[in-house]
Amino acid sequence: MIRKLSGLLFQNRTLRQTIMKNFFWLSFGQIASRLIRAFIIVYSARVLGAAEYGIFSYALGLSGFFTVFADIGITSILTREVARRPEEGKKYFATAFWIKIALLSITSLLVLFAAPFFSRVESATPLLPFVALLMFFDNLREFSFSYFRAKERMQIEAMVLIGMNVAITVIGFIVISGIPTARALTAAYVGSAGIGMLATVLILRREYAGAIKNFAKTLVRPLIKSALPVALIALFGSFMLNIDTVMLGWWRTEAEIGFYSAAQKIVQVLYTIPAIFAIGVFPAISRFVGEKNREKVRALHEKTMGMVLMIAVPLAVGGITLAKPIIQFLYGAEYIPAVPVFQILIATVLFIFPGTLLGNFILAHDKQAGIAKYTAISSCLNIILNSLLIPRFGIVGAAVATIVVQGFYNSSFLRLARKINPSNISQFMPRIIIASAALGCVGSLLSFLGIHVLISIAVAGIVYFGLLFAMKESLLKNLADVLFKKFRGTVQNQ
Repeated sequence: MIRKLSGLLFQNRTLRQTIMKNFFWLSFGQIASRLIRAFIIVYSARVLGAAEYGIFSYALGLSGFFTVFADIGITSILTREVARRPEEGKKYFATAFWIKIALLSITSLLVLFAAPFFSRVESATPLLPFVALLMFFDNLREFSFSYFRAKERMQIEAMVLIGMNVAITVIGFIVISGIPTARALTAAYVGSAGIGMLATVLILRREYAGAIKNFAKTLVRPLIKSALPVALIALFGSFMLNIDTVMLGWWRTEAEIGFYSAAQKIVQVLYTIPAIFAIGVFPAISRFVGEKNREKVRALHEKTMGMVLMIAVPLAVGGITLAKPIIQFLYGAEYIPAVPVFQILIATVLFIFPGTLLGNFILAHDKQAGIAKYTAISSCLNIILNSLLIPRFGIVGAAVATIVVQGFYNSSFLRLARKINPSNISQFMPRIIIASAALGCVGSLLSFLGIHVLISIAVAGIVYFGLLFAMKESLLKNLADVLFKKFRGTVQNQ
């Protein structure tokens, strides 16, 4: 039994088993680490208060505005190329590493010397040196993760991620209990990120040791050329995650930034779900694209998109109906002003979830340049809407700007994906919408009756999946196979 389980979870044998293994470890690592980190986030928000927590969030957001230059898509391209050409993996790793180091050096200088000029919250400026170091550690760890993903060794990524978040939580509790300040919390994050980075370097010590010997100058230009469109996509992602916080700092108070960040943190945790699916199937889709097997690409993409939508729609409906008890349960009555922001931001999962998969689908086909113009338009639109809405409507205006731009941007992904390899996703929607409507009704009723939010979520979830089961939704079986057994469907064994 132990040998069989070890082979199932630690070896790559067949396509079905490997995809199942990838999903298991990505899900386990991301969910477990997010749950662990949630304790320190909630504890910090309560202990520090909205204003001090807002300073911490503003410093991270301000630096995040510049960290897009720390990667320009190199990690994604590394995963794709090593998955396609494993025999040249060490050359791609070494070459991408030195590009990464150059980018990290430039970005660190930008955070240290340029970021303060964009800040209107003076109390956040002293945190920027810590945040620059945090950015360096996090990006180098993610670089290592991209190599693990190419080799489909997601179990290593999961273990490192969980260990790092345990360190963040433990160190954070100790530090915040004694020194309840934004600076102390930032320092705890830096120390834990350093531990995670060192762990990945030790695991890949042979690859890092050969970084000079295996460097291939001829690969520099192709890597950068392929990565630049991804950089534009990452730039937009950085805008979406950080520009709201930065611009709120221009017109609003630290407390309002704290309310907005509290709501945003919950939604960002949910964004992990489609990322797990996207990363899990990305190596397989990249291989199929390299083999020019359009039918296998279409089948795998279609099934995965259906499963992601089956999760996204009820999350949006349930989040909107149970927003107030969720915020109050997690952060306390002080954060009630975050409720309308959360209700708007939770709806972005309807765009982000499928958009994440579509983005990786486009990247696997090396067609990312096709959405470059939409990236530029969306980034400008986001700034314009924030400038118009934040001064008048505050944090609610920032949330409205986010959902409008996300809808426009992710629709461009869908249009391009249909041109590359059309798939039929609408077939899954009728049952999902019916079951989600029932979930919303049940959630609203339980909230009105004053039932505890955790019980409300559990009951509403049972109603949703029970209805899908009663309607014989095939995606339930696909999801169960991915999570508990093996990935089935039209994709056959290799």
